[in-house]
Amino acid sequence: MSRKQREADIESVYHHIQMITRRANSRARQLAEPLSMVEHSLLRFIADTPGTRATDIAEAFSLNRSTVSRQVGTLLDLGYAVYDDSEAGRGRVLELTKLGQERLDASAAVHRAAVIERLEGWSKDQISDFALALERYNKADNDL
Repeated sequence: MSRKQREADIESVYHHIQMITRRANSRARQLAEPLSMVEHSLLRFIADTPGTRATDIAEAFSLNRSTVSRQVGTLLDLGYAVYDDSEAGRGRVLELTKLGQERLDASAAVHRAAVIERLEGWSKDQISDFALALERYNKADNDL
């Protein structure tokens, strides 16, 4: 593959990732009580990482602690997360509330349904190859 073709292909990948993100944001707004991309990402991280603290989120997402503090504050204000202070010495551990889990589940269901719809007509091998390619692509960002 020539350098020019490689650059064109990389630009195409970038363009398509942008389209995926744009459509995901649009889909999320169709929910009665949509989550922003940030809220969805933080709730998913908290759900997938038991015992996580705001400092863990800041580190995992390479964000300033004050930024994460404001974003976590929003989740707390919305009733999507709470601090579990029962683990002494560990800092302020975050966990989802029932409402937070419900909002995350609803948001994820909308996105999952869109993926299922887009993969309609794809063969088992095509889906498997696509999954492997995405896994390889995301491997560099394993912590997120």
